[in-house]
Amino acid sequence: MKVSKRRLDQCKKDGDYFERLFKTRVQSLGLTFKESSQQDDWYRHIDCYVDGYGVDVKGNRHLETIWLEITNVNGNKGWLRGEAYYVAMHIAELDKFSVYLREDLLNHIKNNTTEYTDDKRDYNKFYTRSKWGKKDILVKYSYEDIKYLEVKKI
Repeated sequence: MKVSKRRLDQCKKDGDYFERLFKTRVQSLGLTFKESSQQDDWYRHIDCYVDGYGVDVKGNRHLETIWLEITNVNGNKGWLRGEAYYVAMHIAELDKFSVYLREDLLNHIKNNTTEYTDDKRDYNKFYTRSKWGKKDILVKYSYEDIKYLEVKKI
């Protein structure tokens, strides 16, 4: 099962949109914004720097569906195990970026997730697509599950 060029192009377009939106909101608060290098983006999972702190920006999140990536589809470290200090997720229903310390999200998973599943409808379980030849490991939470970890809304 391969991702189509159209799907990849749409993901890139969406990612660029949410990164621009985040930049606008951060700068409106008087914070400094600097784009990351392609190397930082690809290998460290850092999209930008805000006041010197690395941030990974995520779009298309919803109150009932927030996917957190531990391992990516190629079996490499997912963004939750990257080097960003913060993760900023745009929650569609709130039209806000919910900002978290990346390590807090990772620790939440380590302390609250033990079971595995291949059913994408399950919450709070390690979701794998290994039976389809994929190497990714994700966990689906609702916003309510992780809201207590939020450090800021932008």
